[in-house]
Amino acid sequence: MHKKRFIAGALCPKCQQRDKIFIYFEADEKWRACNRCDFNEPFDQRDNGKPEEIVTRVNQNRLGEKPLAHEVAVEAVKLIDPKKRS
Repeated sequence: MHKKRFIAGALCPKCQQRDKIFIYFEADEKWRACNRCDFNEPFDQRDNGKPEEIVTRVNQNRLGEKPLAHEVAVEAVKLIDPKKRS
C-alpha cells in the first residue's frame, strides 16, 4: 500500500471534484491520482500556465463597485408583487 498525501484545494482534471487529488510514490516516481474517479498520471511539477480561477462569491464584485474589464456588472433587481397596486 502506498502512503497518500492529499493536495488541499486541488481539482481533479477529469471529474472536477475538489480535495480528492493525492500524491504517492511508486518505483521512485511521483504520481497523482483521484479518490473519486480513475484519474491517475505521473506528477509533473513544472508550471503549465496559470490555472483558471473558479468563480466564487468572494472573487466577484459587489453591488455598487465598478467591475473590472473582464467581469460582468452586478445589477440590483426590485421584485414587484403584481397583485399589489400602488
